[in-house]
Amino acid sequence: MIIVMSDSHGESKIVQEIKTKYQDKASAIIHCGDSELDATDSIWEGITVVRGNCDFDDGFPETAVLNADNEAIFVTHGHLFGVNFGLQRLTDAAREHNCEIALFGHLHTPIATIEEGILCLNPGSVLQPRGRYNIKMYAIIEPTQDTFRISYLDREHQLIPDLQFELPRSNK
Repeated sequence: MIIVMSDSHGESKIVQEIKTKYQDKASAIIHCGDSELDATDSIWEGITVVRGNCDFDDGFPETAVLNADNEAIFVTHGHLFGVNFGLQRLTDAAREHNCEIALFGHLHTPIATIEEGILCLNPGSVLQPRGRYNIKMYAIIEPTQDTFRISYLDREHQLIPDLQFELPRSNK
């Protein structure tokens, strides 16, 4: 199980709550940027985090690559890869790093799609949702041999019924 959150914009309480809930259950907890917290904050122990366009602490990396649940994962905030205009640059970067999953924030809206064999996922925002779903949320990825099971949850850790997906793998 891989936990993905993003765009907490200064609210450390929800980051800590998600960390506490999943730290002994998940193979990885990931924050896709715009935390607006210090890179040296102890909250990041056990969390992979990247720098967003609202993170002014240059102690955060722009991107991260990690392995969790036998998956190679590319993480970025998204603004440096033009995600407002499509996912091509993001998928190219993931492919360059031999990753099957590309995680990104920035848009504050849930996105789960397979692009050129790569799972591209935006977990929405845990603080400032935008778009069709006005729900503060995060995501869980459960990889299987044939699919990626994606669940979006609200801040009360309840499943969001319209945001449950099983996407077929095309490259495993």
